[in-house]
Amino acid sequence: MNKFKMTALFAVLIISLVVAGCGGKTTQQNNNNDQQTSEIPAVDTASAVNGDWLIIREMSDPEKLNPIVSNDASATEICSYIFESLLAQDKLSYELIPSLAGLPEISPDNLTYTFAINKNAKFSDGKPVTANDVVFTLKTIKNPFVDDAALRNYFEMVDKAEMVDGDQYKVKFTLTKPNWRGLYTLASFQVLPKHVLDPGNVTDNFNWDEFKDMNVAKKNPELQKFADFINSQEVSREAKYLVGSGPYMFEKWDTGAGVTLVKNPNYWGGGTVTPNYPQKIIFKTIQDNSAALVSAKNKEVDAMYVIKPSDFYKDLENADQFNIAKARPYEPAYTYLAWNQLNPLFQDKKVRLALAHLVDRKTIIDKVMYGDGTPIQSHIFYKNTKLLNTDLPEIPFDPEKAKQLLQEAGWTDSNGDGVLDKVINGKKTDFKFTFLSNTNPVRKQILLVIVDALKKVGIQADVQELEWSVYLDKTKKHEFEATYSAWTSPTTPPDPYQIWHSSQSEGEGSNYISFKNKTSDSLIEAYRNEMDESKRIAMIKEWQKLIYDEQPYTFLWSPRARYIYDKRFKNARWYNIQPSPTYNEWWVPAGSQKYTQNKNN
Repeated sequence: MNKFKMTALFAVLIISLVVAGCGGKTTQQNNNNDQQTSEIPAVDTASAVNGDWLIIREMSDPEKLNPIVSNDASATEICSYIFESLLAQDKLSYELIPSLAGLPEISPDNLTYTFAINKNAKFSDGKPVTANDVVFTLKTIKNPFVDDAALRNYFEMVDKAEMVDGDQYKVKFTLTKPNWRGLYTLASFQVLPKHVLDPGNVTDNFNWDEFKDMNVAKKNPELQKFADFINSQEVSREAKYLVGSGPYMFEKWDTGAGVTLVKNPNYWGGGTVTPNYPQKIIFKTIQDNSAALVSAKNKEVDAMYVIKPSDFYKDLENADQFNIAKARPYEPAYTYLAWNQLNPLFQDKKVRLALAHLVDRKTIIDKVMYGDGTPIQSHIFYKNTKLLNTDLPEIPFDPEKAKQLLQEAGWTDSNGDGVLDKVINGKKTDFKFTFLSNTNPVRKQILLVIVDALKKVGIQADVQELEWSVYLDKTKKHEFEATYSAWTSPTTPPDPYQIWHSSQSEGEGSNYISFKNKTSDSLIEAYRNEMDESKRIAMIKEWQKLIYDEQPYTFLWSPRARYIYDKRFKNARWYNIQPSPTYNEWWVPAGSQKYTQNKNN
C-alpha cells in the first residue's frame, strides 16, 4: 500500500479550478465603504475569545437537516457545522486535508481505499466515531429506498465498506472499478451516528448486493422500513436524531423562524484545529427582504447575503453609519433558465435556442444586477480556463433570430391573436407557459424582463411564486413548465452525472428537466471512467459543446456574491468557495459581545 499524495493530485486537478482564475483574491470593503480587491486577510485569532451569538438571515427554512436526504443550499450550509466527513477541503488551496480520518492508503490498482479514523473523534454525545458509523452511513446512502438520488449516484462505483481486521478505527472501501473520482466521493460524505439512528443494528443484516438491484432490494422489506425512517421529518428535525461530530450541535428548529445551533462544548477539534468561537449560530428566517435589511440596520441580524443589488449599492451605500461592513467574494455558481423536456413546447432544440436569443443578458446584468454577473455559455465556472470550452460563442439578444428559429420549428400566429401556435399531436397548441419561481424578488424582476421580451415575439409567459420548500417539491416532481434557478459550482473536478445523466431524471433526481440524450450519457459515462486527465478534459469540452447545441438550459451568468456583517466580528474572512463565510471562525472581543459575556469555554 502506498500513502496517497494529495498535494500532487490537487496541483493537477484542483488548483486551476479557482486559484488560477481568482488568484486567491476576494473583494472587501475598506473603512470608507469603497470596494477594493485585496488578498484574503491574514488569520486574526491571536487574541480570540469565545462567546456571543451570530445571527444569520436566511430567506426561508431549510428543506431537511438530515445530510443524506437534503440537497438545498441552506441545509447544506447548516449541516456543515453539525456533521463532518472523513476528509475536509482546505479553503485556500482546495487540497483535501485530514478530518475524521487521515489521508487514505490506496491500493496500486486504485480499487481499495483504507482510512484510519482519528481516535479522538467523537460525536457530540461523547460516543467515538468508528468504522461502524462509516459503514452504516454508506449503507444508508446506497439504500435504493432512501430519498437521496442526488447523492447516491456518486456511490455507484463503491462496492462495499468494511472494518479492517476488527479495528474499529480502520475502514476499507472497495470500488467496482478504478475511478478518478473515487477519493473525492469517499472523502466528502458526512458520517452519521449508528448508535443513534440504528440502535437495534438492523442495517447489519443488509447485504451489499441488495443495494445493486431494485428487484433484489424489494425482497427485503426491512430496507424499505428503514428508509422510511431515514426519510421521515423526525430524523431531519429532532435534536435526538441530529447528532454529529462537528463544532456545533443542533438545538432547535422553529418552523418559519429559523434554526439554532449551539456550541459543542466537547468538540474534539477536527483533523486540524477547527475553532467554534460563537456560543450560538442562529439561522434566522426572514422572508421579506426589506424587513431583513431593517433587521440588519437595527442589529437584529449580524450577517446576511443581500438578495437585491439595489439594497447593497443604494440603500447601504453608507453602511458605516450602521457599523456594517460589506464583502463581495467570488462564490463559484451559475444561474440558468430550465425548460422541462416533458413539456411538448420545449422538446425542439430550435425552440430552446430561440428562447436563449430572447434573453438580454447584458441589460439585465447592468440594470438589475448592477454589474454583478458575468455572461456564461456553460456550467463550468468561467474562471476555470482549464476545463471551460472557450470556443462556445455568446448567444446574443436577437429577437429577429428568435422569430426565424420559431418559424422554422413550425410556430406561427395562425389566427392573428398575437400568440404563436402550432399543431402538436393533432391539437392546436398556443405557446403559453408559466415560469415557476421561489419568492426571491430579484428572480421575479429578471423573469418579468424576460417575459416582456417573449411577449414581443408572440410567446405568452407568466410567473408563479412559491415558498421555497414548495418550489423544491414541485421541481423535484417535475411539476413545472419552466423555471429560473441556480447551481453552485464545485471546487473539486466537476462531474455532470448528477444533473445531466438520463438516469437522474427518474424519481427526485437532479435532472429535474428530464433531459435525455444518448450521446450526452455516453460522454458523461466515458468521462467518469477515464483515468487519463488530458482525455477527460477533451471529453468535458466536447460534452459542453453538445449541451450548448441542445440548450436544455439557457445559461445566464455567474453572479458575484454580496454580503454584509456587523463590524464587531473579527476574523471575518471571505473565501472563494460556496458559501464564502465560515462563521465558526468569527469572534467578538469580550467588551463588544452583545448576547453573552465572554466565558473562556
